[in-house]
Amino acid sequence: MVSENTEEYLEAIWVLEEKGQKIRIIDLADHLNIKPPSVLEKLKKLEEEKLVTYNKNEGIKFTKKGKRGGKKVIRAHRVLESLFVYLRIEEDDMEKLSCACEHISKDTVNKICTFLNHPETCPHGKKIPRGECCKNI
Repeated sequence: MVSENTEEYLEAIWVLEEKGQKIRIIDLADHLNIKPPSVLEKLKKLEEEKLVTYNKNEGIKFTKKGKRGGKKVIRAHRVLESLFVYLRIEEDDMEKLSCACEHISKDTVNKICTFLNHPETCPHGKKIPRGECCKNI
């Protein structure tokens, strides 16, 4: 099982990867609002867990295992944002709740996604990765 802290890193890497540029330690540190030495320390652990690879020339990249983990957390976050909009939760609360709740099971995310008729984008217009529940639509 992946820790919430690890999921936060995977989510941040996913978001930075969507921008289509090389992900440097400083980019990840800025995104997470932490110091670069802390990021470097965590990156070593993520590499040991075979979730990412890192070198200065190529930057930070997902492994297949890391990509699955990143997809899980970003999908949960964006599906939850969609749910909170459906419930008419205020935007400030929506983001806080999404961050707090995104560490839920894949089964729960699939149930929410199905309830919402499999949204393709979150309220901010970002693509929601498809899940198992979306395969037959």
